[in-house]
Amino acid sequence: MPVLLRSHTLLALVLMSLPMLPALAAETPTPRQIEVQASASIDVAPDRATLNAVLTEATPLVEMGTERDGDTTIKAREQLEKRSTALIKALRKLGIDNDHLHAGNLSVRNEQQLQQHDQNAPLLERMVIERNLDIDISDLTTLPDVIDALFANGIDRLAGIRYDVKDRESVENQALRQALARARQKAELMAETLSVPLGDVTRIQETQSPVFRPMMMAAARSEQADSATYAPGTISVDAGVMVNWSLEASSTNTH
Repeated sequence: MPVLLRSHTLLALVLMSLPMLPALAAETPTPRQIEVQASASIDVAPDRATLNAVLTEATPLVEMGTERDGDTTIKAREQLEKRSTALIKALRKLGIDNDHLHAGNLSVRNEQQLQQHDQNAPLLERMVIERNLDIDISDLTTLPDVIDALFANGIDRLAGIRYDVKDRESVENQALRQALARARQKAELMAETLSVPLGDVTRIQETQSPVFRPMMMAAARSEQADSATYAPGTISVDAGVMVNWSLEASSTNTH
């Protein structure tokens, strides 16, 4: 009997040491809420542009593997520098200052070509020297004149025109506001349709940060250029949000 009593005493102590679990934990009510996702897209007219012009010079073609004349490379580089200087002077006459002109470093590459009508002939090769010039345009009314000046001064390629806006933050904020307004509109519509009073906002999340998609016009070569074709359209900015509202208890519900 003493042994049995001691066992009962130990069991009681063990049970008393266990943590007390909430008896009604499984019965905790789920918060009444409504979750809404919404997006917005706005179109704005660009007010600035960046052009990328390319100047190219090349040495004469020679059979691959033959010794090259170093003077031809020097002459090609000097001619490229001369053309670059003339182009920059022409752009300055249009009112484009140094802060809006960005001349890239020279790039040199080896270019190989097959001889026409004779596939068994040795390959031909030459050195090609290029310089890129980025031009920032803050007044789009001057864009046609700038493009005309580029090709009048013999650029070899217009690598592209990138349209943009000066105040990106303001445009992105506008898209986000419209997405939030759309979310509230949807929530109010659902609550009104279901006769449920809409409560406070409990959670806000961006499902898509404002995405700015500047327009990029296709590249053009000098023989294909036409400044009249470089008319800007609009730029789209998209934003998305998810918002949660609490739902108040209906006044007609007594339970």
